[in-house]
Amino acid sequence: MSFGQEKADFDNLVKLGEIYSKNVNATGDEFKKEAEKLRTPELNHIIDALIAIGEGDKKLLTKEFLSKPSEKELKYWYVLREIHYNNQSEKSEPRPSEEIAKETLETEIDSRWLLDNYYYRIRGGIAKMFNDKNLSKYNIDLNNYGLENETEKAILFFAITNSLTQRFRVLQMMKNYDKLLEFVDKLPTFNRKPYYEYTSFDFEDFEWIGYEKTESYKDRHLGSLFLALNGHFSALAEKEKTDEMRNLYFNSILFIAEYFKYSGGMENDLQELYNQSQK
Repeated sequence: MSFGQEKADFDNLVKLGEIYSKNVNATGDEFKKEAEKLRTPELNHIIDALIAIGEGDKKLLTKEFLSKPSEKELKYWYVLREIHYNNQSEKSEPRPSEEIAKETLETEIDSRWLLDNYYYRIRGGIAKMFNDKNLSKYNIDLNNYGLENETEKAILFFAITNSLTQRFRVLQMMKNYDKLLEFVDKLPTFNRKPYYEYTSFDFEDFEWIGYEKTESYKDRHLGSLFLALNGHFSALAEKEKTDEMRNLYFNSILFIAEYFKYSGGMENDLQELYNQSQK
């Protein structure tokens, strides 16, 4: 690649970071028009993804976007993140975006953070399409996307499920159990099974860096999954769907004691329920 092309990629990446930071949902014709002007061979896939995110396009659930991007592209997505966080920081004055981009590209970043950031960026578009589309015919086969181990597969699993099930908590608080179960029926499957049957989380925990804070990856993401499962379980209980309750409980992490410590305030209740099930 020529120096001139590299400079064009860098300059356009910085500009893309700036327009993304002002509109992280990537919505509207103006965003699309501005992003289209910044296309280069290196940035094409990122711009395609951002436009799909803004439109809530179902192709976000295809191999084109669920597959693990190259390391270089993952780094570019991290530049978008860092430019945005730099612009949003309340702790310090924003630094020039060019400086942030250069520093990010030159820094060695944990591959798990890079992958998690990518799937985090596209999940908003997936959540948007779920508002009015039935995704139950979609199967997310976690072995099909170039993911190298259980950690990477879990990162994709959490990105999709958390984006689709966060609404369970609100519906549970509103006692709108019919709507909650309606959304359950619209969820995609994972490896041909319901979301709650995916339990492959026996990988090494790691520090996860959010916006100006660091926390346990498992605390954050398994904690969110436990909240979704609790909402689902409560809705089934309220509707007296006993068989479905048992199926959910015995086939999910609600029944795997080693994960209870990641459930936040539910640990004691889960342990008590587990102990009763053993009698």
